[in-house]
Amino acid sequence: MSGRRCGPVAVGMLGLLILLALPSGRAGEVSRQASPGRSADTLQFDVVGTVTPSCSLVANRIRIDLGSVAVSELPSVGEGSRWQSAAFIGADCVGATHALVTVHATAAVEDPRYMATMGDARGVAIALRTGAGQAVLPDGTTPVRFDLAGVSPELRFEARYVRVGRLQPGNAPGVALVQITWE
Repeated sequence: MSGRRCGPVAVGMLGLLILLALPSGRAGEVSRQASPGRSADTLQFDVVGTVTPSCSLVANRIRIDLGSVAVSELPSVGEGSRWQSAAFIGADCVGATHALVTVHATAAVEDPRYMATMGDARGVAIALRTGAGQAVLPDGTTPVRFDLAGVSPELRFEARYVRVGRLQPGNAPGVALVQITWE
């Protein structure tokens, strides 16, 4: 520019240079010639952005029912009940080849690899893994990867109770927030 200060630019009042990407990779110029006795400024207009893959979900909530587990099924610390599963189902997926998923939940005090339960049961936590067997941490920062196939892929999760201390029977529900990044 000429070093002078100018106020807001109104298109049509000043000459405007717009750089457009041409197929050859060169920038083309669009400008207006100044009338005799007038000066014109040349400006650059850059456009940036990205088109990203997308996928929606059939439902934004899944429920894994662990059923009733007898204390005798968890005889010692580290022992777990049977795995139960459920899946988020993708819909209208375009351009997504995989998903990175993080799970955020309160970690069990006794072992942060597991989700804490929210009921009156004690000495038990919830273990999570993908359908392929990869452990899912409830820390909200460690992603697990799901490779996607088709326009309706499944993000399968499994859960079970794990004994983490002295057992006290009772309700043992858990809740987690799941964040999915489609790539």
